[in-house]
Amino acid sequence: MSPGEFGLMHGYMQIPELKAVCKRYGVSINEYLVSVFVWSVYQECMHKMPAKRPIRVAVPVNLRPYFNSITTKNFFVMVSAEFAPMKEDYTFEEIVGAVKFSLESQINKENLEKLFSYNVSNEKMFVARAVPLVFKNLAMRIIYTQSALANTTTITNIGNLSVDEIYKPYVEMFHSCLAMSKGQHIKGNICSYRDTLVFTFSYDIVDASVQRCFFRKIAADGVCVEIDSNGVNYE
Repeated sequence: MSPGEFGLMHGYMQIPELKAVCKRYGVSINEYLVSVFVWSVYQECMHKMPAKRPIRVAVPVNLRPYFNSITTKNFFVMVSAEFAPMKEDYTFEEIVGAVKFSLESQINKENLEKLFSYNVSNEKMFVARAVPLVFKNLAMRIIYTQSALANTTTITNIGNLSVDEIYKPYVEMFHSCLAMSKGQHIKGNICSYRDTLVFTFSYDIVDASVQRCFFRKIAADGVCVEIDSNGVNYE
């Protein structure tokens, strides 16, 4: 990969197989895939050793189901799945447990309402509304950068997509990817169509060991994974 190139790697999986694996671990598909990413970073980047900084995955949460909303505008908040390696050689089951606890403690209506209310209260502050737009944009850029640097990566799940019956013969699959942000050189995006889920890595780093470890772990758990990419890692 040359500097500045944008890598994409897609992993296609059958949802029934994924559900069977997730049932075995007692987690949702989202929790499982985030856990596999954390496991891959722990294996390939930390080499199973303790670290001063945790692995932190930013996860957007759709607020519509929690607040009975049908708005088409962005309506979400961010939470972070966190795993802090304090000892050597954690098992995958231990990482799954840490990720599940971290997400479940944050993704509940009471906590989401607090996050949502805090964001709205900031927008309604009279002092903030009086600030010129140019300064607001600068402040938002600084806040966004600090948030990005606080997380190892971002993994978002846009859910199961559907099309009208008349278009189904012409649609094979959907793909979606996230752009890079400061301090986050690899990100993940999840979407599904019919019985196929695709996990897409977007990245601007040469080493693809995390991606390989990620898909190998899922395959080792019993899910058939088909890999495709835009070829930037090929020699």
